[in-house]
Amino acid sequence: MTFINRNQIILLLSFIFLLGISYILSISFGENLAKENKVSKKNITDEVPIHIEKKLEIDFTLVQKYYLEEGETFTGALKQADLEDEEINDVVNIISKKIDLRKLKVGTLIETYTKSINDKKIINEIIIYPDIEKKIYVKKINNKFVAGEDKKKLFNKFKLYEVEIHNSIYESLKKIDTPDEVIMEFVQLYSFDIDFQRDIRKGNKIKIFFDVYTDSQNNYIKFGKIYFSEIILNDETYELYRFQSEGDEFVEYFNSDGKSATKALMKTPINGARLSSGFGMRKHPILGYNKKHQGVDFAAPSGTPIMAAGTGYIEFVGNNGGAGKYIRIKHLNGYKTSYSHLSKYASGIQKNVKVRQGQVIGYVGNTGLSTGPHLHYEVVFNGKRINPMKMKLPSGKQLKDKSLEIFLAEKDRINAEVSELSSMN
Repeated sequence: MTFINRNQIILLLSFIFLLGISYILSISFGENLAKENKVSKKNITDEVPIHIEKKLEIDFTLVQKYYLEEGETFTGALKQADLEDEEINDVVNIISKKIDLRKLKVGTLIETYTKSINDKKIINEIIIYPDIEKKIYVKKINNKFVAGEDKKKLFNKFKLYEVEIHNSIYESLKKIDTPDEVIMEFVQLYSFDIDFQRDIRKGNKIKIFFDVYTDSQNNYIKFGKIYFSEIILNDETYELYRFQSEGDEFVEYFNSDGKSATKALMKTPINGARLSSGFGMRKHPILGYNKKHQGVDFAAPSGTPIMAAGTGYIEFVGNNGGAGKYIRIKHLNGYKTSYSHLSKYASGIQKNVKVRQGQVIGYVGNTGLSTGPHLHYEVVFNGKRINPMKMKLPSGKQLKDKSLEIFLAEKDRINAEVSELSSMN
């Protein structure tokens, strides 16, 4: 029999006691953990929200721009925006109090601001821009249309541009940022005396004194008037001054001696075009046989504006066989001019309407017997066709007495302003 001492018995009993305590604690912890998991799962289940589906509402503002085309109306433009007829009628009625919609020009910009809610369009605002300095608008305020007008505040500035011609008048003037309207008017002023296809040479000099209008940010808005212009061709100088005689309806341009630059007819009723066929015998490009060409042809892109060569009345407008779309104007002193192969007529051009010299009457086209876009221009004097490039035109009027005295004073005033600006450049 093995003897076990007292200390070993105490150690064994302590170990057995610790095992018992550990077993009891492990069972207790497991039960508590199970209870917590059960409670946690119950709480998670209770906190899950109930999902309720809602219908998605699409709401946005659409901005659309329209440019009026030939024969189109304001109402027609609004119908393109898919607006309700009732709203269109309301807009037309209210905006007609601010502007005559019948006088809107081709190219007028119209903006529509519409709110689209679930495919239904509702007008918020409509804006008409009749010109570059004004806008007419209709807004919906508290479900009621209200019309208004905004006009830009303009600032007048005088400018003097001097340039030496290199390749062309247009290119030389554009290099110094001359507005297109100024270039067009400058060319028109000298169209009676200068053949811009043949007379212009490299080194010729130009001077133009004019005014422009800008907005508050100094952005160019529009051209005002040419008060003085000068062109030097070799050893010849052509000067023109703007002046309106007392009792005269129209403003004219006069040379230094008070002689009007205006002649009976313009030799070239189109700007920037090339003389492609002269007056006389030639082989017809389509008919194929020799035939006298009783006018002159100016090649130019389709849509180039054509001007009335002189003041007069529209004698004929419409299709004229091989001439295509055609206009004939009756002038004073036995002169008539005709314009063939047009693409379209300017707004308001119809028989018996009076037109002024330089007024746009139509646009270059390719209608009738034509091989490409050009203007066929004819001048008839006492029933006989004559060469427009060689016709001897009667000179304009000469200022006399009191009118000449007032003109010379105005000329001195303009010269002083030109000298002042020239010294600052």
